Amino acid sequence: MLIFLVGVAAGCAVMQDEEPEEQVIDDPFEEQEEEPEDLQELPSPCDAEDAADEREETEPEPVEQNDGEEGVLDEQYESGDYKVIANGDYLLALVTKETTLKSSYSPGDLRQIPSHMNPSYEMYLRSEALEHLEKLYQAAAEDGITLGIRSAYRSYSTQKGLFSDYVSRHGEEEANRFSARPGQSEHQLGTTVDFGGTAVDFTAEFGQTPQGKWLAGNAHKYGFALSYPQNKEHITGYIYEPWHFRYIGVEAAREWKRSGLTLSEYLEGKPQNFD
Repeated sequence: MLIFLVGVAAGCAVMQDEEPEEQVIDDPFEEQEEEPEDLQELPSPCDAEDAADEREETEPEPVEQNDGEEGVLDEQYESGDYKVIANGDYLLALVTKETTLKSSYSPGDLRQIPSHMNPSYEMYLRSEALEHLEKLYQAAAEDGITLGIRSAYRSYSTQKGLFSDYVSRHGEEEANRFSARPGQSEHQLGTTVDFGGTAVDFTAEFGQTPQGKWLAGNAHKYGFALSYPQNKEHITGYIYEPWHFRYIGVEAAREWKRSGLTLSEYLEGKPQNFD
């Protein structure tokens, strides 16, 4: 989802007892003053017209977060305003604006996305998702399509800082259309990828590029489903994001494609477990 922005994950990454130093992900669409090191930025579709040169960045290795963090979602989570997802490892977990992942959840099998797949910075995905992303990437290359990876796994704390920044710049109502609150981002699952590799990444125009068209027609064959399709904001709660795909397994993705449903509608029909 958007991020938009991102997004924002694939050698093996292991959970560490000590939290690594936070690093900055700049907004490639907007010139701005240097941000504090604990704020990680991904491009907002609202800033696309002010595109600036993109710099290579790194995403911190995943670390567990504490349930007691203060923040907009933490308060609502503790008050029971959302259905709390019991198991984020479940590939068909329903992540929407009515549900939430725990702030302590992070996948235990994250692996780094290799450089030959053109990640914009150091990113991670869960092992199974990365295996199928590799197959997708190679199939696209055989068809003459070069993909880039713009965002993958993002921790709860990264999403928290990202959403807060968007709210400060665009207002909460607008930010809610293109960015998830912490705990409600599919990127926290470690199975979601924002694709790119074009001059119009993170914009609706990406859907009309060779990369966007190839993904729309082929990603499901490798287990990836488009989360936020065009003209479905009234269902998904998010604007059209032709770059945002979530791995749900090959069989499920093909079934989803045949159904004609949005991903959230499809997942609502699958068993869900909430705390």
